[in-house]
Amino acid sequence: MALIHGNCVLFVDTLALAFDIEVKGFMQRSVDSPNNEIVIKGPHEAFVENIRTNTSLIRRIVNNENLIIENLEIGKITKTKCAVCYIQNITNPDLVNEVKYRLNNLEVDSLLSAGELEQLVVDSNILGIPQVLSTERPDKATRYLLRGRVVVIVNGTPYGIIMPAILVDFLTSSEDSNLKVEFGNFLRGLRMLAAFITLLLPGLYVAITSFHQEILPTSLLYSILASRESVPFPIILEILLMEISFELIREAGLRVPSPVGPTIGIVGALVLGQAAVSAGIVSQILIIVVAITGIASFAIPDFSFGFHLRYFRFLFILLGFMAGFLGIGLGLFVYISILCSIKSFGVSFTSPYAPASSSKGNGYLLPPIWKREYRAPFMDTKRPKTQEKISMKWKYK
Repeated sequence: MALIHGNCVLFVDTLALAFDIEVKGFMQRSVDSPNNEIVIKGPHEAFVENIRTNTSLIRRIVNNENLIIENLEIGKITKTKCAVCYIQNITNPDLVNEVKYRLNNLEVDSLLSAGELEQLVVDSNILGIPQVLSTERPDKATRYLLRGRVVVIVNGTPYGIIMPAILVDFLTSSEDSNLKVEFGNFLRGLRMLAAFITLLLPGLYVAITSFHQEILPTSLLYSILASRESVPFPIILEILLMEISFELIREAGLRVPSPVGPTIGIVGALVLGQAAVSAGIVSQILIIVVAITGIASFAIPDFSFGFHLRYFRFLFILLGFMAGFLGIGLGLFVYISILCSIKSFGVSFTSPYAPASSSKGNGYLLPPIWKREYRAPFMDTKRPKTQEKISMKWKYK
């Protein structure tokens, strides 16, 4: 079998065994800067399609004998190589066993990407919320390894899969830990605000204009009514038209060749938006609401979670149109209840806030780096502490 795979088999006289040596080489892309997780202050290396290059990038950062990389094959036909990475003296062994159990019990003919593997190993949920975190940055994967997570790398895909993942992880960036704590927390606050705007702003606009005009200042209410005076469509049709148009522009900008992409965005956002207002199809206020919502959606660091918020934004638009604030409130209650019920590899998705527990500095806001003494309690790691209480001994002689 080793010869069929292109390996070299070495036989030694007087030995009753042979050595399987991997000597084959392939043309591959060199290590380059990440395209989707760009940072200003931090490493500029990204995973590539070769699994050995990716594991070596992690091994170069974690130069420790406790870093374990176990190889396995998935797919009866493709026999895709996967690497399960974890730090032996930190990661909970039950988590490692659960990850390997799910991977070893996949009865599929082929596995072609990390995106397919994500869908095969997670528990199903009705909201389609991502339960694992994907990254193209070796430094980000290493940071989560040191927190007691498991990273799975799939050959042929320039992404690593981090298991488990919680809600906080999808709103954090690799750059946060490289900035001073005040700046990092400021950016995290902005991302939390962006998530609420992406999910709720269009629905709140529909609810206010349809049911709750009394909460608006009189001058603003007159401005909205004046802008909608020449619009022939009801508010729900107007906002759905603009939201779908914005999603079409976003998708077109991604699919067309790179030199044409910015042109598509400029033409769609400026020319078509201005033409729609001039023609009386939509109002000026609605253009502002859709633009703010679109900009906020780009501030979500994780693509999968941002896509989830964009998708369910339409549900809250319909709830706001049907029942105003009551509909949005009921929708939020159901949404948050489902979030609290989700578990990712046995870890509550809303940890450490629901169920409420001590985060020990592992909540959404970062403590100063000299106070990050503990790993997250909900991970139940072998080594709870990451550093001593007095880590900067040069200050306290």
